[in-house]
Amino acid sequence: MAFADPSKIERRWQDTALWLQQQLGQPIDIIALTPMELDNAITKANIDFIIGNAMTTVAYKKDYGTSHLLTLVNNLSNNPERAMGSAIITRADHPLNHWKELTQQRVISSDPRAFGGFQIFAATLASRHMDVYRDIKQLKFVGFPQAKLLDKLLQHQADVAILPACILESAIKRGAIPQGALKVQLVHEQTDMACQVSTPLYPDYALSKLGGTSHQLATQVVRALLAITPQDSAAIVGQYQYWAAPVNDSEVFQLRQQLAQWPFVTNWQRLMYSAIPWVLVAILVLLLGYLHHLRVKRLVVRRTLALSNEVAEHQCTQARLLDQQQQFYRAQRVLLTGEMASGIAHELKQPLAGIRYLAQGCVYRLIDSQPELQQPLTKIIAQVDRAQTTINRLRAFCQQSSHYQACDLAHIIDDTLQLMAPDLKGCQVHWQRPSDDYPIVADASLLQQVLVNLIRNALDAMQSLKSRQLTIECQRLADEYQLCIRDIGTGLTSAALVRLFMPFETSKAHGLGLGMVICKRIIEEHGGQIIAHQANPGLVILIHLPHKAAAL
Repeated sequence: MAFADPSKIERRWQDTALWLQQQLGQPIDIIALTPMELDNAITKANIDFIIGNAMTTVAYKKDYGTSHLLTLVNNLSNNPERAMGSAIITRADHPLNHWKELTQQRVISSDPRAFGGFQIFAATLASRHMDVYRDIKQLKFVGFPQAKLLDKLLQHQADVAILPACILESAIKRGAIPQGALKVQLVHEQTDMACQVSTPLYPDYALSKLGGTSHQLATQVVRALLAITPQDSAAIVGQYQYWAAPVNDSEVFQLRQQLAQWPFVTNWQRLMYSAIPWVLVAILVLLLGYLHHLRVKRLVVRRTLALSNEVAEHQCTQARLLDQQQQFYRAQRVLLTGEMASGIAHELKQPLAGIRYLAQGCVYRLIDSQPELQQPLTKIIAQVDRAQTTINRLRAFCQQSSHYQACDLAHIIDDTLQLMAPDLKGCQVHWQRPSDDYPIVADASLLQQVLVNLIRNALDAMQSLKSRQLTIECQRLADEYQLCIRDIGTGLTSAALVRLFMPFETSKAHGLGLGMVICKRIIEEHGGQIIAHQANPGLVILIHLPHKAAAL
């Protein structure tokens, strides 16, 4: 364990490592570690033995099964049981006469786990009914190496430094500190060491093995270290005399009892300390759970509001679609009535014309002696003219006027698919809307009428199929648009395909045979063309529409 410059520590113990390497016949590594580094190394099982203070062996015994093997006999004390203590050092012009005066001083130490410095000092305070953390308000730990604490005293950055015994004497001997500049205060009288101390003395450094180190290797190391004499370079460079058998460390346990450390911490205290992390984790989990509950609750409220808005919007959309559909059906009925009137007029014109022609011929052939026949024939001609006039008026009345305006062909297709969404359920519609607009001057309602008729015919043709597919494609050509509607239904026979656009031609049981006639008339009114051909399977309807309508 390193409490000074790691390089100096490694140089001090290098000859001892070489001695062990020669005796054991295997490489030995000496690593200088601070207390925190030592914790990490032991946790990772990177070391086999520890050379540290007596407190280290006891501290690691609970969790890592350390065993005290040997005790070091240093050059400053011949009694290894009384070889380590703490010194309270101040500037020479800043004396201390009583331990209570420490409560008003700026006190520094290297580390709370430093045995020869802070822990012995803290235990001595505890024996005087003082608590180092509670009573010394200006306590500060400044880290390693420990010699820098003396510099802080000389620089007036602190009033008191807590250091292991002999640190001050060693610094004065090296010339690092002027003679008489610093002084050990509250000196504890003892005869075992040449250095001044402020606390009772405790056992010196010890060699300990970790619980995972084999006892055969430990035995070999103990034999090799016991063979070192004061004249060997390992002892000279290592600043010790020799290694001895373990000494009585009961005073170390008494010190731990004064510091309320294991194994003298009561069960409830240990339970509390070990439970604190779990309690904090539980509180954190509960807090996160509560925050998650609030988040979920907020999301539910937002989603409920969004769903309510979606339902209201859907209802409005359904109402608009229903109204649009009803208007469309009314327009379709008017258009069908006009087409029926046109078809009836076409069928009645020739018989009426024949009747009028025959009646007129009879009038011409009458002689003056037959006046009784001339008057009825003249009335017949008048009634025929009246019937023709009535038919023409009916046709003019039912015929729907067209309203041409600028619109988008792709948008008309989108509106039609949306209008027929209920009818298209269960049918795969393949319609890829063009990225560009397809502008056209046309009557959008009439073109929508055409699309509805064609899509309904396609759905009727696929009614018996389990899987129905409808493909709609729209292409921009040089001066016109080509609209293609393809189904996979039963198709038409060659004879039916020829008569597809003739009035009153239908394959439906209750059909009038006017739907395709209407489509043809509307497309031609827009200056376009509609044709049909077999697709095998199904039927393909092609519509060609100019970019601008023919009739404006």
